[in-house]
Order: sequence, then structure tokens, then C-alpha cells
Amino acid sequence: MRRPWAALAFAVAAALSAWNPLAAPFGLVVGLAAAVMAARSLRRPGARALGVAALVVALAAAAGSGVVLALTAGVGRGMGGAEIVAVPPPDQTKAALDEAEARTREARERARSELEALPKDGGRKSATP
Repeated sequence: MRRPWAALAFAVAAALSAWNPLAAPFGLVVGLAAAVMAARSLRRPGARALGVAALVVALAAAAGSGVVLALTAGVGRGMGGAEIVAVPPPDQTKAALDEAEARTREARERARSELEALPKDGGRKSATP
């Protein structure tokens, strides 16, 4: 008599975790295990209605988890449609790079002259005379 209740409890736990992509693998495994438990509980007379309910909830949870996992993996997404990242045309890219070069030219030249003004040994004193 405890097996249908346990199967129903596991089926409900699987159903509660079926919607989240991180918990869907748990929902799939527990849903399948609960379905097996529910199917085994149907062989015994007694709480047959409870076993059927557990089986239905377990199979629905396992199916829902499978769908969530498949959608998370990208199954069913077509490659058509709008691009996620639009690539700018080459002339627009060149204009943006030219503008950035002009904006940073003074700072780059100042940094280059400061590097050239440093002593060649990096400012370290030599240990040998």
C-alpha cells in the first residue's frame, strides 16, 4: 500500500522540477523511476486509482523534463530569422576604427615617447661596476 504513495510523491517531485533547465535532468530521471514504481504498483490489488494517478503524473513530468532539455539544447530552433549579432558593413567598421585611431592618437604618441625616454636597463642599477 505504500508503493503507490511513494510513486506519487516521486512523480510530484519530478513534476515540480520539470520546468527548470538545471533541474530537468533530475525531473527526467525521477519521473522515469516514479513511472516504473507506479507501473509495478498497478499489479497489486488495492490502490489502483492512486497507482494510475502516479503513473500519469510521472509520465507527464518525464515528458515535460524531456521537452525542457530538448529546447535548452536547441532542438527545434530554426536557423532562419533575424541575426542575434548583426555584422556591420565593412565601410562602417573602417569608419569606426579610423575614428578610434584619431581619438587615441595623442595618448598613444605620448605613451610611446615616455617608453623611449626610459633608460634601456629599465632603471635598474647594475651590480657590477
